[in-house]
Amino acid sequence: MTIDALNVSVPTHVKAGKDVPVWVATLALTMSASAFAQNTGQDSRAKQTSETIDNVIVSGSRIEQTLPLELAEYGNRVQIISADELEKRGINDIAQALQAMAPSVYIQQKAGPFDYVDVSLQGSRSDEILWLVDGVRINNRLYNGTTPLDTIPAGMVERIEVLEGGQGLMYGTQAAAGVVNVITKSFSRKSDGQIALGFDSHEGRHVSGYARGAAGPHEFVFYAASEDADGFRPVVEEDYQPSGTDRNRSYDVQTFGAKYGIDVNDRIRLTAGYQHTNADLDFPMATLIKSYFNQRVEGIANAKFDWAVTDSLGFYVKGYYHWWDSEIFRVNNARDGSGDIINVADGVYWGYEDYGVNVLAKWVPTADSVEYHFGFDQQNFSGRDDVILIADQTERVDAFIFQVRSGESTFEKLKLAAGVRYSIPTEGDETTVWNVSGNYDVTDRLFVRASVGTAYALPDAEQLFGIDPCCTRGNPALSGEESTNANISVGGSFGDDAVEFGWELVAFARDVRDLINDVDDGTGTGNFVYANTDGTSEIRGWTAILNLALGNSFSSNLSYSQVDANLGDSSLQVDRVPEDTAKLLLNYHPQNLPLGASVTVNRRGETYRTMPSGLGRQALGTATTADLSAFLEFGEERNHRLTGRVQNITNDEYLSWMQREFTDDTRTPYIVRLRGVPRTYFLSYNYSF
Repeated sequence: MTIDALNVSVPTHVKAGKDVPVWVATLALTMSASAFAQNTGQDSRAKQTSETIDNVIVSGSRIEQTLPLELAEYGNRVQIISADELEKRGINDIAQALQAMAPSVYIQQKAGPFDYVDVSLQGSRSDEILWLVDGVRINNRLYNGTTPLDTIPAGMVERIEVLEGGQGLMYGTQAAAGVVNVITKSFSRKSDGQIALGFDSHEGRHVSGYARGAAGPHEFVFYAASEDADGFRPVVEEDYQPSGTDRNRSYDVQTFGAKYGIDVNDRIRLTAGYQHTNADLDFPMATLIKSYFNQRVEGIANAKFDWAVTDSLGFYVKGYYHWWDSEIFRVNNARDGSGDIINVADGVYWGYEDYGVNVLAKWVPTADSVEYHFGFDQQNFSGRDDVILIADQTERVDAFIFQVRSGESTFEKLKLAAGVRYSIPTEGDETTVWNVSGNYDVTDRLFVRASVGTAYALPDAEQLFGIDPCCTRGNPALSGEESTNANISVGGSFGDDAVEFGWELVAFARDVRDLINDVDDGTGTGNFVYANTDGTSEIRGWTAILNLALGNSFSSNLSYSQVDANLGDSSLQVDRVPEDTAKLLLNYHPQNLPLGASVTVNRRGETYRTMPSGLGRQALGTATTADLSAFLEFGEERNHRLTGRVQNITNDEYLSWMQREFTDDTRTPYIVRLRGVPRTYFLSYNYSF
């Protein structure tokens, strides 16, 4: 359970297309020209020009490089979603952004924005994806399947990077299927900022803003966001019991952050950042509840030191600290209809802290020659849960990393990288993983890339030690999951400035041994216990992506993914992983006009959930939803923008979640169905300065 993204910042005197200090890897993105030139958020590969780089990453004169962008140069597929696309679509929730604009990512929110989600990346389960904020891992090691999307507003985002395929080499545990790195507002030598104000039809209020600039060698970024709404009624009406009176699912998320950077000289750069979140998040339930919410306080801090020692040797150190303190507040109604209330939980604690250090050295014997990367990682974790009854647990992982990468002069059209990682955890066995990847430009318009390797995932605290008698008990004898993975894709582009097509075919495979799953505990109660699955669980799938650009005004992106994910020797699809997904984006953003519009269509194939108490395997059914957004810019510099959005235009009802609850009268277990977000209207105003 270790490593974060190794973020690297290029000193301010470095410009795209110029020689950079050897410590900094060459910036190259894998993307097809039509998709990214239109800022659609799709991955591509065909053009790697300084113009493209400027459009995507450069803010003022600062280029901020991250490990996913480095790995993209060596055959790892990366998708990018920009802040501009989020703003033009009026999206305030990162889960919605990934659902709409990342072809390989499936996301289903439980009950709307800032809530728990089911997420799958190339057929994975939720706990096989590593989540980062500015390179700091923010996965919940108490519960690997709990993503951080319920407390990350889109207003603080510079871009989102989705790194596909097994990434155990650089990131350690839980990166078995890929990595999602949320980059907050970046540094800029030019002073600028923005203020945004929005509303939605569920009594939602959305406020965000940022300001950044420089004074001499010092650079600053400040950002903040406030997201709150009364919400909608997520439970299917006939599934409510009389004792369930809190029926709208609300949220209130407050975030602020600050960054500081300084170029000490031409070879040394220091940066630091801190982000703080306060959140009140409702739990939607159909029985008993008068009031039930999670009150969370969270902090993420990091500090980085970049040192180009010589033209051949670079040195980098990063430290981070992530803490999460939550309290559960729950008041129940009496089942008998007497009107009595019962204070079940009044600030019951659950939380953790996660801190560590990454050290990396890069050695290039001669200019443009083979690169050698040496790294050490240490992560420390501690946490407890007084709700699910997990006693205070501690964990530490030390890891040693070695990777070799081809240089500019090694091959003419081929980029290769290979590496190995050795991890020593305090809990569980020592682990060695490896990875080999490469990218070959057949022509300027055709490429092939591939990655093959191994990864691992340590069991979380709940899987090992949870003793909550209502649901699934932990198992201290669990082994970690080991996986072998392969990704290969071919793609390119054709056309001219008037009409351009981009295309890509991606195939992926992953074999998982000792996959952790919940099975019947044998007590006759219908409850579960965690266990390692016999046999090898196989995931096989493919994604097809087609992009079309008509001049500088219109672009479209169509993707279709199919996944066959089997659990051990079973022929059944793994729970919460859809059999197929499809996404369509239509964008009209003429550069010569101060307006634009977008249509997004998402289709989810059949998806299943296995319920406790003998309720069995249930199908959520398929779902297709469409969103419409439009914006108008005005002012002499187009620095004012009005954006309108309609989510779920046709107001289709579809199931998003299932959970087990008990009837008021007979205490009989039954299935409570939750529905996806109904038709919702958004209106926002942005002022840039």
